[in-house]
Amino acid sequence: MSPEDGRSPIQRSGFEYLPGFISTQESDELVAYFSSIQPIWEQRHRGDEHEREGEHPRRLTRPVYWLGAWQFACLGYYAEPDHREHRCVQAEPIAAPMQAILERLRERLPDHLPAPLDSGAEVELPNTCLINYYGRDTSAQVPRDYARLRMHRDQEPGPVIMFSIGQPALFEFVDPERSAEPELALWMRHRSVCILSGPNYKERLYHRVTRVRTGSLPSMSTQLADFALRRVSVSFRSVPVELIEELAALPAASSAKVRDYVETLAHRSPHWRAQFAALDAKGIKSGR
Repeated sequence: MSPEDGRSPIQRSGFEYLPGFISTQESDELVAYFSSIQPIWEQRHRGDEHEREGEHPRRLTRPVYWLGAWQFACLGYYAEPDHREHRCVQAEPIAAPMQAILERLRERLPDHLPAPLDSGAEVELPNTCLINYYGRDTSAQVPRDYARLRMHRDQEPGPVIMFSIGQPALFEFVDPERSAEPELALWMRHRSVCILSGPNYKERLYHRVTRVRTGSLPSMSTQLADFALRRVSVSFRSVPVELIEELAALPAASSAKVRDYVETLAHRSPHWRAQFAALDAKGIKSGR
């Protein structure tokens, strides 16, 4: 099927695409913010049985940064119902420009909830946010492109909201048990927003990014060395507040796995500097 070109809105049960929803001023503020923080490359969670077998970990296919609650890939992401405890670490607040855009989206969210709100109740906004950096690693003799996202489903309850900043990305929904062809393919454009929810777009279908176009505008940079950035995707989800904990409250083995990552984050973030100091105070050493 030919992908939608991303210039027109799309509204279906469980899916909305809103081109140009983010203003030019807001996108400029977001680009400046993305360039100021320190994304990291993480190793994937393998499970204790693989660690005993001595398997080598695999790196994520793009650098990331979390706000609200950090879900370290090496510990395994939050997922209902079996992966809840010690998955969500207190992170920095969601940045003000993002929060303002979420506030404008609040009125659209009731249509994406599994049950109607009580009379007079206000829908809660997401409390965790994943920032994905898409681009090319230029450190090797042959540069490697990381402008993709593997097929997956988000496991947090409730709707998922996505912002796209930068070059257009080919965003696809697929049900591999039915067909290898996507049921919806869409070029997500600069300043666009997606909302997905419900049994079809969030629970049955997987989503992926298979390509990001190249271009010079908007101009984007990152704190990562040797990384040519051309798109940033921001996805917002919700996790139970009671399961978001301070880093030092993690089990010692989990704290040891993330210590090196937190040390990197601490170079540019007062929040993570304090979290790292708490690990040092507990005598947590690197376990990677």
